[in-house]
Amino acid sequence: MSSFTNAQVAELLSQVAAAYQIKGIGNVFQVRAYENAATAIEHSTSEVSDLWQEGHLQDIPGVGPALNEYLNELFTTGKASHFEEVLRGIPDSALVFLNIPGVGPETAFKLAQEGGATSIEDLKSKIASRTLKEAGFSDKALTNLQRGISQLQSLSTRLLLPQAMEIADELIRGLKEDSSVLEAYPLGSVRRMVATVGDIDLAVSTKDAKKVIEIFTHLPQVRDITDQGTEKASVVLKNGLQIDLLTSNPEHFGSALQHFTGSKAHNIHLREYSRELGWSISEHGLKNLKTGTVFEARSEDDVYEKLGMQVPPPELREDTGEIELAIAHQLPRLITQSDLRGDMHTHTAYSDGQDSISEMAEAASKLGYSYMASTDHSYPNLDFDKRLKDIEDYNYSLKIFRVIKGLEVNITTESKLQVPDKILAKHEFNTASIHSGFAQSKEVLTERVIMALGHPLISMISHPTGRLLGERPGYELDWEKVFNSALQYDKILEIDGFPNRSDLPDQLIRQAVKRGIKLSIDTDAHQTAHLTLMNFGVALARRGWATPDLVVNAWPQDKLLKYLAQPRIK
Repeated sequence: MSSFTNAQVAELLSQVAAAYQIKGIGNVFQVRAYENAATAIEHSTSEVSDLWQEGHLQDIPGVGPALNEYLNELFTTGKASHFEEVLRGIPDSALVFLNIPGVGPETAFKLAQEGGATSIEDLKSKIASRTLKEAGFSDKALTNLQRGISQLQSLSTRLLLPQAMEIADELIRGLKEDSSVLEAYPLGSVRRMVATVGDIDLAVSTKDAKKVIEIFTHLPQVRDITDQGTEKASVVLKNGLQIDLLTSNPEHFGSALQHFTGSKAHNIHLREYSRELGWSISEHGLKNLKTGTVFEARSEDDVYEKLGMQVPPPELREDTGEIELAIAHQLPRLITQSDLRGDMHTHTAYSDGQDSISEMAEAASKLGYSYMASTDHSYPNLDFDKRLKDIEDYNYSLKIFRVIKGLEVNITTESKLQVPDKILAKHEFNTASIHSGFAQSKEVLTERVIMALGHPLISMISHPTGRLLGERPGYELDWEKVFNSALQYDKILEIDGFPNRSDLPDQLIRQAVKRGIKLSIDTDAHQTAHLTLMNFGVALARRGWATPDLVVNAWPQDKLLKYLAQPRIK
């Protein structure tokens, strides 16, 4: 068995799609399938290796039976004969050049084959020496290449969603200072609230596109203008990020917003369905195929309602069943932030947090919560009794807000809990988590989690995959066994909304939701400011189709406390 990251698999599938185009083999549908699968895997908050282990590869948009077979061979043997055959004869450097913004398959192949470039550094050298001009590249093409290489080298990793949202919101605030901007939204993976973001695109509704583009290209954050047309513009910010802007007149802004929100797989399916109804759908509007009349769509609601559908929330638009349910008007009512009554995973200065119990509690109360579980780490040197007394004293002084006496307990590498039962029994809510031994086998790691699920004094498993986005992948678990144990013992699985965790991943949330497993959406806050990160946990839960009834911290305080007081083993 071989291990591949999402980025590695996505890059390989993109390379195969490019090789199809370079060689002129296959057809447009095969190329599109590879591109869709590459995009879906790149944006997935679940590890593709985990999906393969669980037999869920075909849950990924674009992965049909043939591609599923090739990926199975890849993960089993470390290579796929079909991929190797398609890529044979394509210079390695051409595949590297595909990573340069603005360079497509044919250009990448030409740079390697006719230009003789063997690496990014060699390419830079050939641009500087003008030897590529002899191979037929114009001055403009060379300038664009230089700019693309600069962008590639300034961006080595994907952005976490909060970083991308902050950048997008700042630019939108700048645009909205002018009255010509009627509406403005981020697009793509930012609007769908994907945990990590590769690029940032914006859409603006306006009657004066020329003025908006002029404002956009001269925002104080802009370093270079890479493209400026009558309806679109691209810039590079001072931080090296490329930002694309799309403008649309108000009459068709709904169509543009829907189209560029995506995902690609969602749009393809929607386009197929609209054609069955006699409509052609694009960013320019809904056109009647018989009369040629273009339907006015000022909002996304207009687009979907014209097709007789419910409006799928952006977080669901991944072609994983949302279109069928929207057609049948059976989309679930997803959890919202306003549904939440408290935060069940917080830390204070008693362990590795920055603020006191009372400071955390008061900050949570100001957010409108009626309770907060204080779950400091079960460090051996923690003064458990003093901490519990502080919580009790705080609760005694209040009538409404309640601090739940909690603890985050480490699951040791020997499949034991870090503290004895007599300490756990003093708490109302104990959550268990793995913080060490990530290299242990899947069987051992699963055994550790199931031990904790079966323990009568444990109510929840926190950040269940242990992943840290951009730092380490999640550890491998037998999720069938984990889900079965959570159901058997009536335990909770956490959705940790801290941005670099985003754990459970959305596809695992979806599986948990289908089984009716209880969930808790938390911030894992280590200071009062972290309590405001709950929206990212909610977005993750929504991407996993979570509904309020399964989320325990959407319950009223009395219902939650009654549940926590029950014996936790059936």
